[in-house]
Amino acid sequence: MAKAVAGKLAGYETTFITRPEMNEDALKALTDRLISIIPSFGGELVLQEDWGTKRLAYKIEKESRGRYTYLVYTGNGNIVAEIERNLRMNDFVMRFLSVNLAKEFEQDSFMKRREEIKAQAKKREEEREARRRSYDDSNDEMGADAGE
Repeated sequence: MAKAVAGKLAGYETTFITRPEMNEDALKALTDRLISIIPSFGGELVLQEDWGTKRLAYKIEKESRGRYTYLVYTGNGNIVAEIERNLRMNDFVMRFLSVNLAKEFEQDSFMKRREEIKAQAKKREEEREARRRSYDDSNDEMGADAGE
């Protein structure tokens, strides 16, 4: 049996969608319970993000909106199975997805790559906004010319 390199654990991400009517306290209780599972499997929470309520691509259980929560963590053994078991037990959870990020997860490189991706997305959004303003300005000028 191969030994894991000291300090190198498998990395996972889990995204789950809850019903929009789930209150803040219940969502916090669920998230806290999931986070408390991680150390019992020798892992560590790397990142937790609340992506907020978003429109779903298609209705799930008659819901057209859902609250997204994103967790990145490390751990050994059946950590994903235990987290997913807890998600299945909650009536407010509509969907979840867990992904194995790496057998030997490197937190620093993950966070660096994530920041790069966010910076690229912000730059694209700023460029899109500049093009939109430019388009709006040119339409305003054309409208003023047509009205003369």
